[in-house]
Amino acid sequence: MTLPSRSLGLIACAAALCNSVGYNCHPTCIPPSIPANESSKLSFGKYYVVLNLDVENGAVIPYENNTAGKAWISNLACWIHAVHRQSPPPLSIYTAVAYVNSHKLELGVQSGEAVPFVRNGAPELFGAADTKTTKIYERFYVNETAGDVVLPKARFYAGAGNQLEEILRAQKIDTVVLSGIATSGVVLATALRLFDLDYNVYVVLNNTFQAGAKTSNQEVNEVILTGILPLLPVKVITLEQAVDALGRSGPAKY
Repeated sequence: MTLPSRSLGLIACAAALCNSVGYNCHPTCIPPSIPANESSKLSFGKYYVVLNLDVENGAVIPYENNTAGKAWISNLACWIHAVHRQSPPPLSIYTAVAYVNSHKLELGVQSGEAVPFVRNGAPELFGAADTKTTKIYERFYVNETAGDVVLPKARFYAGAGNQLEEILRAQKIDTVVLSGIATSGVVLATALRLFDLDYNVYVVLNNTFQAGAKTSNQEVNEVILTGILPLLPVKVITLEQAVDALGRSGPAKY
């Protein structure tokens, strides 16, 4: 099969990144739920959206200098670049944990550890909207001219307290492609919710990251990507498969 010329360079970029040693091979490489021999038919259709979840400075910067974090950042940056190279590019929506003001009223005065992002001092990583910690990480370029959107949130699910679901309905989206941090938080919560709402859900496994550098965190990542999500079934694919599918998708409608 001959691939569209627009995708060849992007596939090479993705392959080079994904073949490097990265977090997704700690302790073993995580397999996709779609076998390689079925990848040639993979397409996201025309009504799809790319979701880059919780990729703000507060969540990303703590991991930008370790091996696992560097691999994840490179993978996701390459994916975002590939998406923006499509003509026309699909709708890309970024989410960022951001509170209404510095008092972080969404957390509640007696929330303890029952509210997302409270445990282990995580609220200190995030702040009010329009502060440095809530800005999207600089390598994850937001192309506002092309229509990219950034939505604030204060819970795990990407659509909690914002216009995500309204946008998806209004634009007749039927397929969502997920990347982000953390796998056990926003990625899992969003995959479950959108699958329950009858969307076709894809998770790009190389573009997900379980916060923390311990082996146990990577084991959690693997359990979610190989055990929990495929059983729904949410389709878990590699970066190579995702970039390849871009060449067979579209032209994007929204």
